[in-house]
Amino acid sequence: MSRYGVVDVGSNTIHLLVGEVEGGEVLPVTGEKFSARLGAGVEKTGRLEEERLLLAAEAINFFARIASLNGAPSPEVLATSAVRDAANGAELVERVGETTGLKMRLISGQKEAELGFRGALSALQERPEKVVVVDLGGGSAQLIFGDRAGEIEERVSLPLGTNRTTERFVRADPPTDEELEELRGHVAGMLPGWDVGGAPIVAVGGSARAMLKITSDALTVERLWRLSAEIRTRPSGLLAREHGLTPERARVLPAAVTTLVTIMEVYGEQELTVARGGIREGTLLALAERGEI
Repeated sequence: MSRYGVVDVGSNTIHLLVGEVEGGEVLPVTGEKFSARLGAGVEKTGRLEEERLLLAAEAINFFARIASLNGAPSPEVLATSAVRDAANGAELVERVGETTGLKMRLISGQKEAELGFRGALSALQERPEKVVVVDLGGGSAQLIFGDRAGEIEERVSLPLGTNRTTERFVRADPPTDEELEELRGHVAGMLPGWDVGGAPIVAVGGSARAMLKITSDALTVERLWRLSAEIRTRPSGLLAREHGLTPERARVLPAAVTTLVTIMEVYGEQELTVARGGIREGTLLALAERGEI
């Protein structure tokens, strides 16, 4: 069985996934991650920090070697919002090409949404007739409305990633009620006025998964607002130690919870599902199906 690999260069974390595909399902072989926080400061300066750029290039080179050792010698290297939006993003693309011989793809927000939707669907045990997928990253949020067959009706990429919104709105640690209320209004004002007809909402991404480390309760609107209130009482360092989160993830979690619950309220959905699939799984499915993304 063929093996496929992808290095996903996100705003918070760089991920490697090597896997096989059988019956429309991704079977992971190995995975790695490295917290480079590549998008830190991009909202304010418009540039990738030099030290983070160097770390990212080294991590990508290392992951490419791991992929090759696990049967995927030419992994796709995908760059999303942080690299896409940075004035010096081309420098990282050039360095990766020089050190690995691989071409890093600066994928559009629309392509990111498409791959994330496909990966999220593949991870659901039961596929609803219609679904809204929210892929909440560090630099951007992709919203996709489509059906169980993978047909996309609406998609949009919004600058609502957790790094970006934390840098812009959340100055205190822990954040104040006023800061998160301002963020809530900002998110609500940016969401498209789709008629999703009561379709369930599925969230993917590291921040969505981090919520599951804090609570095992159903993620209703009411529970998420209580979760927001709980994490507002703890500095991010304490939150990280209590729940096994990285400090970087704990710092952006208040913005993530606020963003997700606001999306639920705007579209009238009372419960959120968190899926384990996303852009990496969607990429492997596309590679297995047509040899390209």
